Amino acid sequence: MATSLFDLGPLLPALDGGEPIITANDRLRRHLLKAWSHYQREQGKKAWAAPRVWPLNRWLDEQWQTLVSRGYPGCDRALASRHQRQWVWEQVIGQSDEAQTLLQADPLAQQADSALRALTLWEVAPDTLRQDPYLNGNSRSFLRWAEHFEQRLASRRLMTPEAGQQIVAQAYETGALKPEPRLWLLGFDDLPPLHQRILEAAALERVALSPKGTRDNHLHRVAAPDADTELRAAALWSLRQLQASPEVVIGIIVPDLGQRRDQVERIFAEVFEPTVPLPGTPRYTLPFNFSAGVPLGTTPLIYAALNLLGLLRDQWPLNEVCQLLQNPFWGEPDTETVLRAQWVTRLREQGKFELTGSDLRFHGQVITDWLSEAQASPALSPDTTAQAPTLNRRLQLLDEQRRRMPRSTSARQWAQLFRQQLDTLGWPGPRRLDSQEFQQLGLWHELLETFAALEATGADLSLTQALSQLNQLAQQTPFQAQTPDSPIQILGALEGAGLRFSHCWVLGLHQRQWPPVPAPNPLLPLELQRDRQMPHASAERELHFARSLTDHYRQCAEQVVFSAPHSDDQGDLSPSPLIRALPETPLAELVPEPISARQAFEAILEEARELTPVHSAKGPGITAGSKAPGGSSLFKHQAACPFNAFAQLRLGAQLPDAPVLGLSAAERGTVLHGVLATVWKTLRDSSQLHAIEEEALNDLISRTCEQTLAPIRQRRPRELGPEYCALEQERLSRMVQRWLMLEKQRPPFRVVATEQRRLIEFNGLNLTLFIDRIDELENGERLLIDYKTGADLNANQWQGPRPDEPQLPLYAVTEEDPVSGIAFAQLNPKALQWIGLGALSTPPPGVKPSEDWDAQRAEWREVLSDLARTFMAGDARVDFKDAKAQRYSGQLVPLNRVLEADTIARFIL
Repeated sequence: MATSLFDLGPLLPALDGGEPIITANDRLRRHLLKAWSHYQREQGKKAWAAPRVWPLNRWLDEQWQTLVSRGYPGCDRALASRHQRQWVWEQVIGQSDEAQTLLQADPLAQQADSALRALTLWEVAPDTLRQDPYLNGNSRSFLRWAEHFEQRLASRRLMTPEAGQQIVAQAYETGALKPEPRLWLLGFDDLPPLHQRILEAAALERVALSPKGTRDNHLHRVAAPDADTELRAAALWSLRQLQASPEVVIGIIVPDLGQRRDQVERIFAEVFEPTVPLPGTPRYTLPFNFSAGVPLGTTPLIYAALNLLGLLRDQWPLNEVCQLLQNPFWGEPDTETVLRAQWVTRLREQGKFELTGSDLRFHGQVITDWLSEAQASPALSPDTTAQAPTLNRRLQLLDEQRRRMPRSTSARQWAQLFRQQLDTLGWPGPRRLDSQEFQQLGLWHELLETFAALEATGADLSLTQALSQLNQLAQQTPFQAQTPDSPIQILGALEGAGLRFSHCWVLGLHQRQWPPVPAPNPLLPLELQRDRQMPHASAERELHFARSLTDHYRQCAEQVVFSAPHSDDQGDLSPSPLIRALPETPLAELVPEPISARQAFEAILEEARELTPVHSAKGPGITAGSKAPGGSSLFKHQAACPFNAFAQLRLGAQLPDAPVLGLSAAERGTVLHGVLATVWKTLRDSSQLHAIEEEALNDLISRTCEQTLAPIRQRRPRELGPEYCALEQERLSRMVQRWLMLEKQRPPFRVVATEQRRLIEFNGLNLTLFIDRIDELENGERLLIDYKTGADLNANQWQGPRPDEPQLPLYAVTEEDPVSGIAFAQLNPKALQWIGLGALSTPPPGVKPSEDWDAQRAEWREVLSDLARTFMAGDARVDFKDAKAQRYSGQLVPLNRVLEADTIARFIL
C-alpha cells in the first residue's frame, strides 16, 4: 500500500521519456517514486529503469560534483558543511569587538549564516548593505563578521554551498554544463533568484507542475476547548477511519510539529495503544509515521554516550553522575545493579552538588570493600561482587585517559579519544540493540565523522569546546526511524504540501499561528528583506505563504478537517481568518466525546482483567531478640503509617536528602548537638556555668563551634567556603550563648550524660538509642532532654495511641535509673524554650507537672509495646495517622500507591 496518493498523469511523459524531474523536497520525491513503482507493478512489470528524479538540493550537488570532476575554474575548494560554517561563525563572532556584550554566540552564528545564505540566494551584493537606507549597527557588525568569515573559509580552501551554486549558474550560462531539452519542476511555489537563474539556464524548456487537488470534497471546520483535546480528537478520528477501512491514507498536518512532536506522539500512542505506558509493553511500530524526526542527542542511547563523554571533565553535577550510574547503556548493568544502586545512594548522602573523579573513585572503593565483606550474604549473587572491581577498573582507566588528554587538539583527535573512552566504559552495553537503537548507533558513527571534519577549519578545540560542539551537532542531527509504510502520516506545514490523502486533518489553525508571525533576520536590514521578498520578512509574505498552503490543504483529500483550539496558556483564541469562512461542524459529529488517557487505559485493563490482586497488608514478622532497624525512629514511623515503616526500615526505601546550599537542616542539628555536648562535657554542671567568666564562656563556645564545623567543612570545601562558615559559626555561637543564659535561670543541676549511645531490649526488640542529655537535680531527680531545632513542637506530640514524637517516652520507660521528667530543649531562631512534662520538684520553665507520672509512664509503655508488637508482626497497612503524616511521606507515594487507592479497589472488587 502506498503511503500517499499521487497523481502521476501529468508526469507520465517525463517518467516514460526519462526526462529529469526536480521536486521541492525529498519527501515529495519519495512519494513520487513509490507511486511510480506502484504504477509499474500495475502494468505487470517486474523491473524498470529508475526515473531521473531529484530534490533540488541534491540535483545542485550533482551539478557541482560534475564541475569538480572536470576541474572547472573556481571548483578547487570544498563546500563547507553546516557544522563547519557554524564553528567558523562562532569563532569569528567570539573574537569580535562585540563579543563581550553578547550573551550567546551560538544562536547569533546561526542567524549570521542564514543572513549570508539569504544574500547569496537573492543575489544581493554585500556592499548593498552599506548604502542608505540599509546601513545600521547590525548590518555594520554583520559585514565585518562576514568578511572575516569568508577569509577564514578561503584560508582553509573552503566555500559556502551557495557560492558553489553561483559557479553552477555561471557554468550553465557559459555552456560548460549542457542544458537539458526539458526540465520538469514539481511542487515549487517560490524560488530564490539564484535557483531561478540556474533552472532557467539548465533547460531549454521548463514545465512547472503543482499536484492536482480533489474538487467537490467534504470540508469541515471544528473547534476544540484546548490543544490537547484537539490532538486527541484528531487521533480518535484517525483511529475510526482506519477501523472503517484499512486502505485509507490519512494526513495529519501540524504546522508547529517541531515544537509539539513529543505531545503529538504521546497522545497518538495513548489512543492507538493505551497500554504503551506499561513497562512490559514491547516497542513495536504503531500505524502512524512522523515527517519530523527527533534530535539524535535526545534518544536514550546517544544521550547516554554524550553524558559518558562528560566524565572527561574535572567535575560533574551530582544528578548527572547518579543518572549515569543507573544508565543501562554501559558496563554490565544487569550484574552491577546492586553495586550501582549502593553507589548512587552513597554519593547522594554526601550532600554535594558537584563531584570530582576522586569522589567517584573513593566511594566506589568503599562500596567495593563493602561488597567484598558481604560476599557470603545470600542477598548478593557472586556475579554482583565480581563486577565491582570491573566497574572500578573502567573508571580508573577513564581517569588515566583524562590525565593524558591534551589541553587542546584537532576535532579528529578528539573524535578518536571519544571513541576510546566509550569503549573503555563499555558503551553501548552488552544488550542486543533493537532496530531503532541500531539505526541510532549507525547515525552516531556518521555524526563523529561530521564532527571530525571540523579539523578542516584549522582550529584546535579545548575539551569544553569539543564537548559543546559534539552536543550541538547531536541536537541538530535529526533521527527518523526507518519504519514500514504507515497509513497515517503526521506532517509539518511544508511536508504536507504536494501530497494527497483519502482523509486529512489540519490542526492548530488559530489566529496567532496561521498565518505565521513574521520573523525577519535581525542581522539584515528589514527594508532590504521586504524589498527583495525574502522568507519571513513581512506579514504580507507570510499571508501569501499561508493562503497558498491552505488552498492546497482544501483540495488534498476527499474529507478535510480544519481545527483550532478555543484557548491556550496565553488566553482565548479564534480560528484563523483563512478558515473562518468554512461552516463550523460540531466536534461531536466527527468524533465521539474524547475520553482521557486514563479512561482509555482503565478500559483496557477492565477488558483484559489480567491483574491479580495480592494482599500485602501483612509482611514477614520479626522474631523476638532480633536487632530492630531504625532505633527509636521505628516507633515514630510505625505510628505515622505501618506500610511506610515497613518500606523504610525493613525494605530500605530511604531517599537521601537533596543537596542544599550551605548546611542542611540535618547538618545544622548535628552541629548544634555536637557543640552543646562539648560545652557541657567541659562545664559539667550549673555551678561551673555560673562561675566561668563571660569572655571565657564566649571563647569556649566560639572555639567549640569552629571545631564542630571543621569536619563538615573539610568534607564539602566547595559548598562551605570560609566566609559562609564564619557567618554560620557566628550565628550558632549567638544562639548557644542565648540558650546558656536561659540555662542559668534553672535551679542547680548536674549533666550526667551527653550524646550517650545505649543498647536496650524492649518487648523483644533489641534497640540502639542515642540520648542527647540527662540532667540530675540536687535532690537526685533526673530529667531527659532532647535538643530540637524545629518550630512546631508541643507536649501533645507525646500523647495518644500514635504519638508524633515517641522518642523521649521510649527513653523514659527504658532508663535503668528512673527519670522524673522529659523535655524538648527547643533552640530555634524564633523560639528558645523548654517544653516538657514530669514530676520534678524544681522543673525548668516550660516543663509542666504531670498529674500522675507513674500512670503516664505506664500508658507510654502500653502504647509503645503495641507499636512494637505490630511492627514485629509485619503490619504493612497503608494507614496514615493523619493528613500531615501523609503529606510528609511524599517520596513513598510510588510504593504505597495511596493516590491510586480508588482505582486499585475497583479492580480488586
